[in-house]
Amino acid sequence: MTVLITGVGAVAEEPRPDAGDVPWFDPAAHLGRRGWKYLTPATRYLLAAGNEALGRRHDDPPLAGAASERFGVVTGTQYAIDRVHRRMNATLTTEGVHGISPAEVPGFSMNTPGSQLAITTGARAFSVTLTNPVTAGLEAVQFAVTALRTGRADVVVAAAADQASEDHGGSGEYDAAAAVVLSARGRAPGTAGAGRPLAAVTGALSRFLAPGPAGGPDPAALAASAARIAALPRTTGAVGPRAARAVRLVVVAPPAATPLALAVRDAVTTALADTRSMVRDAAVHPARHCAVSGLLELIALARPDGGGPALLVSVSESGHLTAIRIDDAVGPEFT
Repeated sequence: MTVLITGVGAVAEEPRPDAGDVPWFDPAAHLGRRGWKYLTPATRYLLAAGNEALGRRHDDPPLAGAASERFGVVTGTQYAIDRVHRRMNATLTTEGVHGISPAEVPGFSMNTPGSQLAITTGARAFSVTLTNPVTAGLEAVQFAVTALRTGRADVVVAAAADQASEDHGGSGEYDAAAAVVLSARGRAPGTAGAGRPLAAVTGALSRFLAPGPAGGPDPAALAASAARIAALPRTTGAVGPRAARAVRLVVVAPPAATPLALAVRDAVTTALADTRSMVRDAAVHPARHCAVSGLLELIALARPDGGGPALLVSVSESGHLTAIRIDDAVGPEFT
């Protein structure tokens, strides 16, 4: 079964040395004038990205009926509620429970951003939140692909949202949210996300790289993971120039995991060569936006004009990695 990316959306803070005190994100511009006052910042970001990906306004009516029952949301995050927890803890220890507004209490849950997106859009198949550092954004895509291929849903929004922890806010990590709409080809007519295909997600996996005696990844585990990544399936039936196109390889990791990311990049490049696949680019990019970084890279790689095959890998400092393979979604088989 072919899984297609049919919509993308993102909001992300970037370095702005001359911005002064002007907020980078205006909730009213994305969500209207009402209904978001007590939502956490990460929830606001996620609603903005999700609505953009689906091509809807925040005040549009949610899906209903059969389409709603076949529509799911899965969200990855790392720090989405870190600041909420800190603020509530400080309030409880100084003012007591009476200092906390009842309207803010739901923001305590890590599930709140994804649940709000599901409620707003009418997703009733499922609403799932994944919370692994760095890799959670791409793990949301992997979860969505599995749900689509097993018939659990026809359309899934795979999303990620983060508001950088106060402990990390000064180290180049910024607030963001991103979302991609994934649909099973031929199973989503007339529902949200049934737009023009941007790319095909042909494979996904997650692995753990056990440490070796020298402190780096175990060589055997690294080679095995690289081989699995290189073997992720490509678009079936590709012939001629499309089949021979070189693969773009992007590895996303936090600064502390750069040595591991470089090792993964080199191992996957070698494994691709063993399968007679050429690598056009092999880059390591910083995970500036925490768990959202992987999805932001995926959006950049998914292009409707046929950007060519790509392998995207997110790597955490602890050794977890998630890999996504995408291919062109052009030609008669995708129309």
